Amino acid sequence: MADNALKKSRKRRHCCPDLPAKRRLIDPSQSSQRRLVLYTPSSELLRCLGLFLRRRCYKLDLSPTQVIGWLKNIDNYLLIMGYQPVSFLSSGSVVFLYLLCRDLISPEADTVEQLQVSLLTCYFITHCYTGNENGYPETPFLLGSRKAFWDRCLSYISIMSSKMMQINSDRQIYSETLAELKAVGR
Repeated sequence: MADNALKKSRKRRHCCPDLPAKRRLIDPSQSSQRRLVLYTPSSELLRCLGLFLRRRCYKLDLSPTQVIGWLKNIDNYLLIMGYQPVSFLSSGSVVFLYLLCRDLISPEADTVEQLQVSLLTCYFITHCYTGNENGYPETPFLLGSRKAFWDRCLSYISIMSSKMMQINSDRQIYSETLAELKAVGR
């Protein structure tokens, strides 16, 4: 009886009980197909996005924190009003937003308001395309007329539709876009 208890106590225990106790050998033919997990904190990516927009819209007196503030204000509004259960500003959503901003925001923006209108339209599209909810209210994203907002949304979607689908379906496109955004912050 004591020997049996000793054998049980010597038995290795897994730190994760849900995992199988036996280790599997990795097939060498599959080892080259390992997935690379890329992670960068969303706060760092937001900083990079702010720097990108400041450089892109060089004519404007703009700070990166100002841009981050616009996005966080909307995120907080949607949280408080119950439109989303958690913050939307994750690494994936910021990379998607950068993809839109990179191709849609003009360096020729003459006013901070023009930039804000374009950025918030891109942010609304990002919410609609990658968000958890079926619909988001337009109100926090809306600056100016409702008709102009929806015309801009449709125009942006028409221009970016194929790239939006690519970034969601092709891990390589996502990785390249992430690396490009991170390079802005260096």
